[in-house]
Amino acid sequence: MAGLFISYRRNDQPGFAGRLADALEEAFGRDNVFRDVEDIHPGDDFVLTIQKQLGRVNVMLVMIGPAWLTASKDGARRLDDPDDFVRREVQVALESGIAVLPVLVDGALMPTLADLPDAIAALARRQAFVLSDAGWTTDIARLVAYVRPLLNARNQGALRPKRVAWVVAIGVLIIGLVALIAMESRTVSSGTSSPQNSPEGAALLTGRWTAQVKYDWGDVHDEIFDLRLENGEVHGTASYLQLARTVEEGRLQGNRLSFVTHSQEMMGDSPPREQTHRYRGEVKAGELHLVLESRGGLTTHTPVEFTARRVLK
Repeated sequence: MAGLFISYRRNDQPGFAGRLADALEEAFGRDNVFRDVEDIHPGDDFVLTIQKQLGRVNVMLVMIGPAWLTASKDGARRLDDPDDFVRREVQVALESGIAVLPVLVDGALMPTLADLPDAIAALARRQAFVLSDAGWTTDIARLVAYVRPLLNARNQGALRPKRVAWVVAIGVLIIGLVALIAMESRTVSSGTSSPQNSPEGAALLTGRWTAQVKYDWGDVHDEIFDLRLENGEVHGTASYLQLARTVEEGRLQGNRLSFVTHSQEMMGDSPPREQTHRYRGEVKAGELHLVLESRGGLTTHTPVEFTARRVLK
């Protein structure tokens, strides 16, 4: 069994980190789970120990609580310091090509690209997993089930990073950013504002939404959508099979909503393949009327229609 590394801030959610470590040690064995409080001993070099452990693990869980993004020292945000230990951990993991899974706890939302320093901005594109205090047992069971095949597949070499795929992904991201900057420049130069940039647009969409989704193979799941509107862009997470996915390409034009998420589909011993989930629809009468189209995985899916209702503004 390959190893797991839990990255967290001690002044953010140490209690959740301890509970998570205990649960994962029970599932995968104590020797396969690394957490600095217990695994770095007096006199050890922190940086060297962390780098050594990251070289031995195949999955990093980045625990993100409400204070993870804004934690500061001497008036400066910790994440903006290149020597910040959490930033360094995440950066090394992202550069190494191991699986990096953000874990959101205590109601925290997924950071956006703009929230993160360039060195770890790629974290914003990773699928997020939500752990709730009330649903802890069920959430942990889903997390273990999700992580186990990643560990096994990587241990067999099935998920070794593909450099070409990374280069293509980075190129697509750069093109997207250039297009976004050009669009924003045109908006500023025109001196006009659109409905989706208005406070009314933010109030129309921002909040937590829930929906009971019946997928085309017959399973029914309660899905959660944590959405917010910033400068005409939709950010947040949308769960698929009860696992939170980072929202990308989110747009609100009038009352028309669209966004994209991604997941990994696995079948038997076949290597996982990325699925793209495209959501489109409208905000009408305080509800989200959406159509979901999933493509690119190992199986073919027909579009799914559902309605989400707001539970938290």
